[in-house]
Amino acid sequence: MSVHAASPLLERLDEADRSVVAAALRRRSYPPGSAIVTQGDIGTDFFVILRGTVIVLRDGEPMAELGPGSFFGELAAMDPGPGYALARNATVRARSSVDVGVVDEATFAELMRSRPAFRDAIHATSAERERPR
Repeated sequence: MSVHAASPLLERLDEADRSVVAAALRRRSYPPGSAIVTQGDIGTDFFVILRGTVIVLRDGEPMAELGPGSFFGELAAMDPGPGYALARNATVRARSSVDVGVVDEATFAELMRSRPAFRDAIHATSAERERPR
């Protein structure tokens, strides 16, 4: 599956790591206007945008627009234990036709454990998102 190499997630990865991450993605498509995740819902999947753009809304207010190579859902995917899941902290809605690559919680945990560059990219981007603007 093609993953945008010049992305916040993948620009720090070597070809081997990029290939492993790409192989872990399951493709899903969403039409314009559809919610990919909804604030308050419980979920553990991690998403990488392959094609199209999304808008991130928190409490109904636009927070960001993301395009190919960007990712979301990392906080919910970083599940702290079996049988526990976090509520989504934002709604992500397709602005255009969107294709995403989805990684389930167990696969995400394995990537975080076995691929230090992947883990570092996730943590760095998450920290940037949490900084006050």
